[in-house]
Amino acid sequence: MRIMKRIGILPIAGVCLALVACSKSNSSDAKSMTQLYADNGRPVTARTLKPETFTVSLDFPAEFRARSQSTEYAKLSDVVREIHAKVGDRVEQDQVIVSFSMDNSSYQQAKLQFQNAETAYSRIQSLYKDNGVSKQDFDNARTQYELAREGYKAASDMIQVKAPIAGTVTQINVRTSSNVSPGTALFTISNQDGFEAAFYVTASEIQQIAVGAPCAIDYKGERIVGRVSEVSLIMDPSKKAFPAKAFFAGKPRTIVSGMTVDVSVEAYRNARAITAARSELLNADGAWYAFVASDGVARKKQVTAGKVSGLTYEILSGLTSGDALIEDGVQDLQDGDKIAVTDASSGDQ
Repeated sequence: MRIMKRIGILPIAGVCLALVACSKSNSSDAKSMTQLYADNGRPVTARTLKPETFTVSLDFPAEFRARSQSTEYAKLSDVVREIHAKVGDRVEQDQVIVSFSMDNSSYQQAKLQFQNAETAYSRIQSLYKDNGVSKQDFDNARTQYELAREGYKAASDMIQVKAPIAGTVTQINVRTSSNVSPGTALFTISNQDGFEAAFYVTASEIQQIAVGAPCAIDYKGERIVGRVSEVSLIMDPSKKAFPAKAFFAGKPRTIVSGMTVDVSVEAYRNARAITAARSELLNADGAWYAFVASDGVARKKQVTAGKVSGLTYEILSGLTSGDALIEDGVQDLQDGDKIAVTDASSGDQ
């Protein structure tokens, strides 16, 4: 039994000796790395600070639509007989887009009244030239004719629904044989010479949004830019927010009227800002710090951070143009550490 115990102890002792040897090796490596940093400096990269444009944007969901567009609605109960255009077609003002039945009773009645009034007016006009009727009778006949003419035109417009403006057909809400009633949306025409995005701004954001501020919409690789054109100072009670609009010129390729998009509005701009990435800063006890390379050593500086855009901070004080801001490894640095700057935008220090 004693022999067996001694045999079991021997492998354990070997393992212990190996661990002690590894520990000594690691300690030696750590000492050599520390000594290497002490002799040559900790390797870091730095970039030379210079003023640059810094902006902060706010994003809002918006309804994108043609600035000039019109939707036509049915004015009678009937069945759609013909549709003379399709979505995407360019149409002219007063071009017929949707037709209803010509035997509609209201239309036929208006047509008959016009024809009778026209005949009566023509007859009395001849009599008036020959002094066969009084001027009063002539004026009454002319008035009846003009009223019948306008009634017939209105009835015709209900049967032959025309484009109210020149532009592009962006929506057709009915199809042939559709039954409609007064108020049914038929089609929408958009004048695509300009677009607007309508969005809402909260009470906490309205002070940051100004008329004329740059804005942009990014959609499927396409970017269109515009400016804020309107900011209401009266809150919409149903939305509990303030309506705003942005105008965009030109003709987008992928964004069409009626889409919901995100509009990015510039809320702040500093054309000569000093900036730092979040990874280049330290936060300790509520204060911000950065390291700069100076004469081969790292110097810790307290900075004042301003506005934030993504992971970029505006630096209000503590750093100036020309400083060599250390970009990496700031978490392991101490004030006064010897450093070796490599791959620096300002060149080797």
